Amino acid sequence: MSTHSRSKEVAIVVRNCALLAVAVAASCWMSLTYTRAAGSVSTLWIPSGLLAGLLITSRHSRWAAYIAAAFAANLWARLDHDFAVSPSISLAIASTFEAWLVGFCVVRFAGPATNQEKIALTGTVATASTIVACILSGLVAAGTLTYFAHANFLLVLSTWLTSHVLGMVVFATLTVVGLSQGKRLLGRRERRLEYMLTILLIGVTAAAVFAQTQAPLLFAVFPVMLLAAFRHGFGGVIIGVTVTSIIAMIGTFSGHGPLLLNPAASAEQRTLVLQLFIACMCLMTLPVGVALTRRKWLERRLAVSESDYRMLADYSRDMVVRIDADGRRKYISPAATEILGWPLDELREERWDLIHPDDVAGLMVVISKLRVEGGRTTAVYRVRHRDGHYISIEAHARLVPSSDPAQAPEIIYAGRDISRRVKAEQDLARNQRRLRAITDNTPALVVHVNTEERYTFANAYTGKMLGVHPAALIGRTMSEVTTAEIYAEIKPFIDAALRGETTTFESTRDYDGRSGMYQNTYVPDRSPEGDIVGFYVMIFDITNLKNAERELAKLARFDSLTGLANRFQFKERLDLAVKRRQRRPMPLALLYLDIDHFKQINDTLGHAAGDALLVGFGKRLHESVRDTDLVARLGGDEFVVLIEDPDSRAVSEKIARKLIDALSSGIMLPTGCVAVTTSIGIAFRPDTVASGDELMKIADEALYAAKAAGRNTFRIGQ
Repeated sequence: MSTHSRSKEVAIVVRNCALLAVAVAASCWMSLTYTRAAGSVSTLWIPSGLLAGLLITSRHSRWAAYIAAAFAANLWARLDHDFAVSPSISLAIASTFEAWLVGFCVVRFAGPATNQEKIALTGTVATASTIVACILSGLVAAGTLTYFAHANFLLVLSTWLTSHVLGMVVFATLTVVGLSQGKRLLGRRERRLEYMLTILLIGVTAAAVFAQTQAPLLFAVFPVMLLAAFRHGFGGVIIGVTVTSIIAMIGTFSGHGPLLLNPAASAEQRTLVLQLFIACMCLMTLPVGVALTRRKWLERRLAVSESDYRMLADYSRDMVVRIDADGRRKYISPAATEILGWPLDELREERWDLIHPDDVAGLMVVISKLRVEGGRTTAVYRVRHRDGHYISIEAHARLVPSSDPAQAPEIIYAGRDISRRVKAEQDLARNQRRLRAITDNTPALVVHVNTEERYTFANAYTGKMLGVHPAALIGRTMSEVTTAEIYAEIKPFIDAALRGETTTFESTRDYDGRSGMYQNTYVPDRSPEGDIVGFYVMIFDITNLKNAERELAKLARFDSLTGLANRFQFKERLDLAVKRRQRRPMPLALLYLDIDHFKQINDTLGHAAGDALLVGFGKRLHESVRDTDLVARLGGDEFVVLIEDPDSRAVSEKIARKLIDALSSGIMLPTGCVAVTTSIGIAFRPDTVASGDELMKIADEALYAAKAAGRNTFRIGQ
């Protein structure tokens, strides 16, 4: 608590303690003044009621200060009336204790006394605790006065008990009501004058009754007290009882009033009759006041509830409708006009003509079933708007009892326009059908798997690849569908997808009765919140693609006519061979060949014969060298043979002679056998080679030398 708040709290407690002390001292002094005999007890004890009412309506942290102030004021009043110190202290403790006990019990077991919902419980706890507290304090008081003043124990006990119970009932209640209601205790402003006049009438009536001693007119007070109860509720009763009790006490102990009609009655008897009169007045009027106050509170609460519900219904975006057993609309909220466009007056009666013809029968069945079985139901139907178009309505209906018990139950429903939702659902359904059509006609396996590795979706192509209906996969796990070997292979990719990683890998599988190459892609499925809820699997058949890639690779490295290595592959092999010899010196030989007089043959026999000649020539070359040697066609009629690791220069010469001899028998063409010769240029390096271009240059110069030597021979370059 801040310093300012603490200071404010202290100021409130000090002010209340001062007011309480004055009120207790004054009421205690007055009560003792009108006590029937010195050393006895009062007829109506006010101080305990004031303290109990203040405790009930105050914070518990303030109780100690209030109790101390009340005790001090009580003790002062008794000492001022010449009571001895010891009995004064004992009686002040008893009076203060009973107020504390009542306050503690009410707050502990009934809660705040201002809670109208617990007024019955509060009254019960207050009554029981008051009786117990006053009995306990009465025993202490009777014992004290018997010991110190030689009073009659039973007489003191009965008088104390009655006076303190009455004082607690009247003034504790008055204090609680006054502190909690303030000016509201006097009624509403427009009826405040009437309230004051009623209290004045009670006071005048009580004064008139207790100002005379000729007639027993005590009953005259009761009609005006009941008038206060019926007109002003609990507030009128409690003020009326207080005013009447004070006037009755003052009048009786001043020697006036109906209680003095019997001169032979003792003071104790008149006191008991006076207490009985006050008790009867409380018993007659307080229950009426409490009941009427409770009723008014319930009426106000009901009115507020009705107002709140009417406001909710009137301003709700949903139309709220109440239908009686005859189908008439007893209430229609304004939202009906906003939704349907029709004025409310045109919707009072049944308007089946507004319901879409296709929905009438179904809606009738729903309503009939609801009226027979009760409970609640939900119906979706279409209603014609005033503009002519139909809107979709979702109505949540319930069968409820009628406000008139003699009437049949009614239907209350809340309907809302769900046209946008219906359109969205229809659009979603169309999109789902489109998606299904697309996935079903996509030449790829497409499935969805949840976090438990169970299939939740499979397209038609999946069934074709796996040889099962797609629906048979739903709910099954991947390990159940695949073999243990395949599952172990794909498990790392499944785990990666469930970690949020997109993975792609290739595999060789036997699907649809044939073996092929497949590309597998696992894509994580995330919720709007970003959580992994599964993954998608897409598997494409890439067998043809792989075959095409191999064909392209072959075309890129082999001559399309002869099937021999092409210039690209030769250059690649030559460069690698040169690099190896740069790291470790070793022999390398290159034979550069062309067909003698090829142009003449090609021009004479035609291009087809020329191509056949090139194919046959390449075949003879390939058959005449080792498998480790490379035979390549560079283009036209130019061929090369790359010999790695020849033992000596003589080996390359031997291979050249072998190639020349291999052509001696000629080459068979479709037109007949053609004699063919070749010229060969040889480049040989026993250890290292500077570059492939240098080796080619040497072989090319040697080839020209062979041609210059008459062809059908070879030469070795330097």
